[in-house]
Amino acid sequence: MKKLLLLVFSYVLLSCSQTHSEKTNSSVEETQIINDKDNKDLIVLVEWSINEGSEVGLEEWSDAWAKMVIDSEPLTTGWRFFINEDRSRVTMYESYKTWEGLMHHDKRITEGDLKDRLPEVFARYKFEGVTVLGPVTDELKQFFVDLGFDKAMKDSNDQLIEFDYRTSIGGYTKK
Repeated sequence: MKKLLLLVFSYVLLSCSQTHSEKTNSSVEETQIINDKDNKDLIVLVEWSINEGSEVGLEEWSDAWAKMVIDSEPLTTGWRFFINEDRSRVTMYESYKTWEGLMHHDKRITEGDLKDRLPEVFARYKFEGVTVLGPVTDELKQFFVDLGFDKAMKDSNDQLIEFDYRTSIGGYTKK
């Protein structure tokens, strides 16, 4: 009887150990680590000040824009809005699989189906700054210049906004 109990206990212990090992190995296989020198992801941080009287409904408005982007822009991987405590500033976090995804989005805003919606954006927000993180190409920089975005828009202090381009010096992404 003792041998039978020992055998059953050993089987259960081995079975649990094997299941844990299989789960651990399968999650490791599913996770891909991409070194930043090979990473094509692009992150855009847009700083906005909130126009007086526009604080109402910001969450609903931001959710609606995020839904619109997720449904129509496959190269977008993230679209988030962060608000400060006194509800006077918002940081919009956009991430794209490649710089072409950002160009697609901005073409929609300047030339395409979202162009007519820009007045509602500027009714709520005023640009304060734009930071582009990742592998920024000369083509993308020229695209912004041609659109009049880079060094042509003014912030709330009537100062020209210069896009702040930053490339990675190291790191990784898990996918």
